[in-house]
Amino acid sequence: MSGRTRPCPHCGTALPEDASFCPHCAQPVRPRREVVVPVRMWWKKVRLALQLSGLVLLAAGGLLLGTALYQAVTPDVYDAYGEVVYSTGSNSYHLYLTFQDNASGPQPEYTVQAEKYVAYDRASNLFITHVESGHNASPMFLQLVDTFYAQLIQPEDSPSPMTCSQPMYQSYDDDVALVTIVNLSGQSSPAELVWTFNMKNGDTIRLRQKLYLEQVETLDYYPEDYPMDTIEELQALVDQIAEEASPSAMVYVHLPPVHYQGGLTIRRRGVSLYGSVDEKNMRTSFTGPVVIAPEKKPVSFIQNIDFRGSGSGVGLTLSAESRVENCFFSGWDTGLLVTGDDWCDPVGCWFEDNSTGFCFDSAGDYANYTRFECNTFRSNGTAVLLQQVPTNRTIDFIGSRFTGNNVNIDNPCGQPVDISYAIFE
Repeated sequence: MSGRTRPCPHCGTALPEDASFCPHCAQPVRPRREVVVPVRMWWKKVRLALQLSGLVLLAAGGLLLGTALYQAVTPDVYDAYGEVVYSTGSNSYHLYLTFQDNASGPQPEYTVQAEKYVAYDRASNLFITHVESGHNASPMFLQLVDTFYAQLIQPEDSPSPMTCSQPMYQSYDDDVALVTIVNLSGQSSPAELVWTFNMKNGDTIRLRQKLYLEQVETLDYYPEDYPMDTIEELQALVDQIAEEASPSAMVYVHLPPVHYQGGLTIRRRGVSLYGSVDEKNMRTSFTGPVVIAPEKKPVSFIQNIDFRGSGSGVGLTLSAESRVENCFFSGWDTGLLVTGDDWCDPVGCWFEDNSTGFCFDSAGDYANYTRFECNTFRSNGTAVLLQQVPTNRTIDFIGSRFTGNNVNIDNPCGQPVDISYAIFE
């Protein structure tokens, strides 16, 4: 001991300097320290592992969250041939393209049979339906669209490049959302039509159609080269053509300006008849019924011909896709009858003194040109009888004149017609 003292911190009694206990107050005079127990190495490793795994889980969670956010805000691109299903919110839409004018399903590819030096146009139609119900969804879908356009992808060295219009609204069929017109010729190269829709939410939809051409043979028959001055000669010629011509060939018979005494029947294959006029302004004419109802049906063109009856029968019966232009029908029970399952559109024709001028009685589902324009219906019992008409497309009588008929338009089938630009006298 050193002999030096210090007071007790509790009672003040003098205690030796190295005392650790006061015998008077029984209190310790040196403060205690908390003993830190060493952490064993195995626990350090466990704790480190837990910390690292937490970081990994946090990183993984962040990655998943980031991916989800990226997917939520990144626009989608839809790119398909013929058709696509587009879903947004609670609605799913079926978009498809077809060159048919009815909702017959998608056409990712389309082949045009074309003559080499002839120009054509074809309408690519867009249909939009609800996936669940199949009902027309065009108005609802188009509200989601920001911009849309069409373009053609084709070889730069095409000898006759195709062109297309921009998609446009139309009035002939309420089920068709938009239409693009493609112009081509028999010398065009194959091409790809691409419709693009830029959606308001940033998504992009591309619908494509491949266009191919199949050149068909063109055969012309002229009165200078083939006998056709009588109805017997003409009938023999069309029968010969049916035997010799390729089924896909387009056949044009150029008729002399004669009056054929009797009728003509064309049943084996489609043939086009082009009339002519002589120096006395006398045109090619038939006094008997003409029937065009071929088994094989290239489109038939009937132009510049008079059909002059004697009060009974049908002047021209068509059971084939046909165009009738600048023809005259007079003196028949029915001047022009379209039957079977085909479509015909008279343009610039004259119907006079018939019981029925023009009768549509076809049960098909195909239509093409629906503007029956610039026809004249004069002094008929019934000018136009719409018994049955393929599809529900509106027939437009723009520029047609109705004068002196007992009934102008008899429409028992309820076909939509537009007479706003027709003339009634």
